[in-house]
Amino acid sequence: MVLLEMSTAKTSSTILTAKLAGVRGKRLALALGTGVAWLLVAAVTLLSAGMIADWKWDFSHGIRQALLALDALVLLIIAARHIAHPLLNQADDETVALEVEHARPEFRSRLIASTQLTGDALPAGTSKGFVAALVKQTETMARSINFNSIVPSEAFAVAAVMALLLGGLGGLAFNRYQPDTGVLLGRAFLSNEAVPRFTHIQSVRVNPQTTIARGDDVEILVTLNSISRVSPESADIYIQYDNSDRSVKYTAAREPAAHPAEYRLKLENVRESFRVDVRAHDARAEERVTVVSRPAVQAIEFRQHYPSYTGLPSQDRRRGDLVLLVGGKLQIKMEANKPVVGGHVTVFYSTGKTGEYPLGKTGSDHELRITVPTRELDITGFSVKLVDQYGFDSRDEAVYRVAMMPDKPPVVRVLRPVRKEEKVTQRARLPIMVSVKDDYGVAQLALKYTDATGRVRSILLQPEKKLGRQARVAYEWQIVDLKPHAGEQMEYWIEATDACAPRAGVSQSRTLLASVVTDDEKRQDLQNRATDSITGVNETAEDQEKLNRELGEIIRARAVPDGDENE
Repeated sequence: MVLLEMSTAKTSSTILTAKLAGVRGKRLALALGTGVAWLLVAAVTLLSAGMIADWKWDFSHGIRQALLALDALVLLIIAARHIAHPLLNQADDETVALEVEHARPEFRSRLIASTQLTGDALPAGTSKGFVAALVKQTETMARSINFNSIVPSEAFAVAAVMALLLGGLGGLAFNRYQPDTGVLLGRAFLSNEAVPRFTHIQSVRVNPQTTIARGDDVEILVTLNSISRVSPESADIYIQYDNSDRSVKYTAAREPAAHPAEYRLKLENVRESFRVDVRAHDARAEERVTVVSRPAVQAIEFRQHYPSYTGLPSQDRRRGDLVLLVGGKLQIKMEANKPVVGGHVTVFYSTGKTGEYPLGKTGSDHELRITVPTRELDITGFSVKLVDQYGFDSRDEAVYRVAMMPDKPPVVRVLRPVRKEEKVTQRARLPIMVSVKDDYGVAQLALKYTDATGRVRSILLQPEKKLGRQARVAYEWQIVDLKPHAGEQMEYWIEATDACAPRAGVSQSRTLLASVVTDDEKRQDLQNRATDSITGVNETAEDQEKLNRELGEIIRARAVPDGDENE
């Protein structure tokens, strides 16, 4: 057996290689041209569709971002399939030779054999002369055959025609409808310009604001832009409330003599949030109105702080029991039905005037607190007004009635002496017993009297213990220390002062008279009193005896039986 060895002889064909390279180049060029054409067709189609849809529905920035991303994805797929793939996956000479053989069967495998046997090395046992003859014969046949004709160009022609047609139509439309198409193209690439229309809505204003209080009236004012080419006589305003799936249509007429055109719609007593959809010719705009509840007092607490001079601790009060002492303070703590930022308390007076005190926060956005001074007697009540974060205040506030109680002056009476006029000697010591009471305690008790010159003198009564709300005070008036003259008369009374601030309450007892007499006149006065006392006792005994006799007769009359009854 003869061992076959690989021949190192080199056999090649420049003609065949060039023709095969030409086929490969034409195929690549057609593939790239087709890809570019489809890219153009897709770009024009996608951008046009997006611009038309944006013009019709006025897409938001987010939707336009999504559309631009989708367009980029589609173009990337087309580029990968029709441009990148042909570039990266070009057929080799053997593959191209097989395609030529399939299209031109007259080669009868000569072309593929010549391509395979042409290279740096020949298989062992292969005759170099045989290969050279085969290649030469194949080259002779190939000179008269156009290899490039086997590459189909129909796909490229279709894509090119569509690209030229759509590109031309797109260019004509873009130029014809300028500047609107330019704006729409800019919006397709995420510009913030408004959608171009025949009618442009400049603003949809909600008066007083887009957040209103429940029960308020609201006005919707639609204003067109001055660049609008069409200003319709009316605009349709659709109102859709949150609790309804249907919208209510209102037709707003154009405001006369308004330039630019304006359309006005007023809604009364709005109770719920709603969406506004305005349509004027080919323009459309939306707005949302949010309805919130007004702040109101949900719970309220009162605590009375008494004036410091009373020594009384603070006390809780019910809303129907606001009887307050003048000079104290009223602490008010309230809880609102929603978060609030402030407010004030309005105090009413019987004279018609009012006063305001700002409310303070307690740390909770629902609670407010204030301490109102109650120094005036003519306070008749107060109300609480709250303000929320939107600036809405409470309405129809309750008026809390207040009854102001003054600190009455003390009540003072002289229990002894009993007589209005008392005769005393120059050496007398007049015993005095005083009864005094006050709602919140007596601060000072004084004996007032007039001297011989008519001037009023004062002597403080100093009891052993502090005076409370009610007390009896005994005092011995040392008249002897005054060294009065016989025949002199001194008027005297007791004056009591409480601790009420800022003005203390003062009261006086009845005025008594002390007449200075001689010792004989005093003895005669005592004898007269004794006689009067004995006479009074005798008269009392006689009256008592008479009453006893009358009572006995009444008893005997009831004890004797009636004659008719005995029969």
